[in-house]
Amino acid sequence: MSFIEKNLSTNEQILYKGKIHWYIYLRCVFFFILGFLTSDLSMGFAGFMFFLGIISLILAIMNTNSTEFAITNKRVVLKTGILKRKFIELQLNKSEGLRIEQGIIGRMFNFGTIKITSAGVTEDFKYLTKPFEFKKQVNNAIEGAFNPAVNTVNI
Repeated sequence: MSFIEKNLSTNEQILYKGKIHWYIYLRCVFFFILGFLTSDLSMGFAGFMFFLGIISLILAIMNTNSTEFAITNKRVVLKTGILKRKFIELQLNKSEGLRIEQGIIGRMFNFGTIKITSAGVTEDFKYLTKPFEFKKQVNNAIEGAFNPAVNTVNI
């Protein structure tokens, strides 16, 4: 059971879950390929690239496993981190702002950064898969919170 599922309030349901994009693993692949290509030239450099690849892979796995994005019928919940946790909860009836940033590569592979603004503080959540679908689901949940006839269950 995920952190968000454990912390749902009474009569709260998850309507949509966002995911971290696989793009965060490309750095690991880059280091491994660079290490492999330079193994004939310098074993020390190749070993260092493999070491960076392993560290990068571990960090990417930790990032993927410790990050949760969810939209419920009452709020938007975003959680990252293992040792240092960042938790943002945005009540649907008090939502201020949600901004999406996508570079060229993000547009090509359909990922981006969600920027949540609440009480004048902006928090960034990077590498979210299908960010415009996430925004659409937030808008649907807001509409559903004010109009109970609208129900969007899409996990």
